[in-house]
Amino acid sequence: MIGKYYQRELAHLRRLALEFAAAHPALAPMLSGQSTDPDVERLLEGTAFLSGLLYEKMDDDFPEIVHGLIQLLFPHYLRPVPSATLIRFTPKRSLSETLVIKKGAAINSVPVEGTRCTFTTCYDVALSPLSVAAVGFSTPGGGRGLLRLDLRLEGMALEAFTSDFLRFHLGGIYAEASRRYWLLFSRLRDVRIVAANGQPVSLGRKAVTPVGFGEEERLMPYPDRSFPGFRLVQEYFVLPEKFLFFDVNGLHQWRGRGGGASFALEFEFADLPQDLPPMALAHFQLFVIPALNLFAHHADPIVLDHQKAEYPIRASGEDPRHYQIYGVNKVTGIARGSVRQRAYSPFELFNPRVTANPVYALHHRLSSLDGHAELHLSVAYPGGAAEPEVETLSLEILSTNGALPEMLQAGDVRVATESSPELADFTNTRAPTAPVQPPLGRNLLWRLLSHIFLNYLSVAAADNLRAVLKLYIFTETRDRGAVLANTQRVDAISGLDVRASDRFVEGHLLRGQEILLRLDPQGFTGEGDMHLFGAVLDHFLGNYAAINAYTRLTVEDTTGKERFTWPMRLGDRTLL
Repeated sequence: MIGKYYQRELAHLRRLALEFAAAHPALAPMLSGQSTDPDVERLLEGTAFLSGLLYEKMDDDFPEIVHGLIQLLFPHYLRPVPSATLIRFTPKRSLSETLVIKKGAAINSVPVEGTRCTFTTCYDVALSPLSVAAVGFSTPGGGRGLLRLDLRLEGMALEAFTSDFLRFHLGGIYAEASRRYWLLFSRLRDVRIVAANGQPVSLGRKAVTPVGFGEEERLMPYPDRSFPGFRLVQEYFVLPEKFLFFDVNGLHQWRGRGGGASFALEFEFADLPQDLPPMALAHFQLFVIPALNLFAHHADPIVLDHQKAEYPIRASGEDPRHYQIYGVNKVTGIARGSVRQRAYSPFELFNPRVTANPVYALHHRLSSLDGHAELHLSVAYPGGAAEPEVETLSLEILSTNGALPEMLQAGDVRVATESSPELADFTNTRAPTAPVQPPLGRNLLWRLLSHIFLNYLSVAAADNLRAVLKLYIFTETRDRGAVLANTQRVDAISGLDVRASDRFVEGHLLRGQEILLRLDPQGFTGEGDMHLFGAVLDHFLGNYAAINAYTRLTVEDTTGKERFTWPMRLGDRTLL
C-alpha cells in the first residue's frame, strides 16, 4: 500500500532538507526548525506522494507487462476465488415426479449489512421425492462390513422412478467424511439393490464412481485456454468437500421393481480397519450440490470521452463495496446522440479481422488506499479508423459479493429467487468459505516465470510438483487454517518416482508412466485425507502427461502402512 512508501519518502525528503539547511544556513528558516515554511512542507508531502507511487509500481515488478502476459497465458490466475458452499435441496410433499434443477439456479442468503449474497449452483441435479429413511452398518467379522441405506419414495411408485443413478454427498466432519470416501473407493467389493420383496440385484463395485472431477462438474468457470488440472487443484484447496460425492450407477439393471415405494442399497466391504468412521443418516445426503458466490450483474455505465487511458469498472448497487467484479462478459458502446450500438471484443481474442471491431483490455490493480483489488478497462481501435466518438459503454459482468459471505453460517443461504425451484426447500449445509483474492502484490513476476518454467519442465520430481502446487495456495484470504492445512499437505510430498511402461489396452499398445508418490502421513488428518489428495493428483498428473500417454498413480505413505493405486488414466479418461 502507498502508506509505507509515502512515509519513507517523506522522511527521506525531510532528512535531506535538514542536511541542505545545514549546508546553506541562509535558507534554514524555510526548510527546518520552528520556522519551516508551510508551503514548502506541502511541496515535500506532494513530492513524497508521487515518489511513493513510483516506487510502489517499481516494486510491483512492472504490473502492466506482467498482468498482460498472465492475462494471455494464464487468464485464470488473476481472477478472485469466490466464496463457495454446499446447498441441500429437500423435495416438498407436492413433488410427484423428477424435477431437474438446472445449473446456475440462484439462491440468496439472509441480508448481510443490507445486501443478500447470491450463490449459484454448479451443475444440474435431478430432484425426486426420495429420501434416505435409515442407515445401518454391521461388521460380521473377518474385516468384512455391510452398509445399508434404506430409501423411500413419497407420492411416486418404483416403476415411475426412472433415474439411472443416485448421487450421495458424504456429510459430517471432513476428517470422518474423507475416511468414508476412502473406504468406498478402496475397500468396496460389491453394491446391491434390494427391493421390498427381498430380491437383490448386484451392480458390482464399479457402479460406484467419484464425482467432481469432470468438466461438467466444475466449481468455477475456467477459460478454455487454461490447463484444466490447475482448476482441480484450485478447487480442492478452496473446497475439498466438493469432491466428497459418489454416484451409484446402473439402476437400469433393476427390473421387476414391483409397486412398492421402498428399496435399499447395500455396500459390501472387505479388509476393513479396526477404527471405522461413524455411519449415520446425516452422513449420506441426497440432492446436495456445490454453489458459488458468482452471478451475472451490471456495471455502472462508463462515459468514454477518451481523456484517460483507463476507466475504472464499478459494479452497480446501493453499496459498491458489497460487490467485487470477477470478469466482464460483454462490452457495448453507444455513441452520444445515437441509438447505434457496436460491440467491443476482448483484446486477447486474436480476431484475424483486425479492422472489424474495437477491442477492450482489462487491467487488474490493487488500490493504493486500501489494498483492495480493482478492475480497469481500456479500449483500442483498428488502425486507420476515424477519430473515436464520445460513447457510453454498457458492461455485462460476473460479480461476487466480495467478503460479505464470510459473515454467513450454515443455514443462512435459504432465500428463494426467480430461478430457484418452487417445489423444493433449500439451505446451505456448511458455512461459506472465505473468498480468496488474486495474487496481485509482490512476486507476481516470479509466479509467472514459475508457470512458464514448469510448462517446459517435467513435474516428475517431488520438488517440481511441490512448486507447481504451491502456486495455487493463495495466501490472500482470511482463512489462515485452510492455507496452513494445504501447505502441510503439499509439504508432505516426500518422494516421486516415475517409470516408463508399455501396456496393451483394447488391442492397442500404449506407452505411459507408472508413478509412485510417497506422502508423509503427518501432513494429513488421516487415510481419507491422504486418499482424496491422491485422487486429485491422479487427475492432475493424467492431464499433465503427454498426449496419448497413460498414467497410473500409486500413493504410499512413508511408514508403509497405506498404499492406494488408481486405474490407468489417459488424460481425463479412465482406462478400465
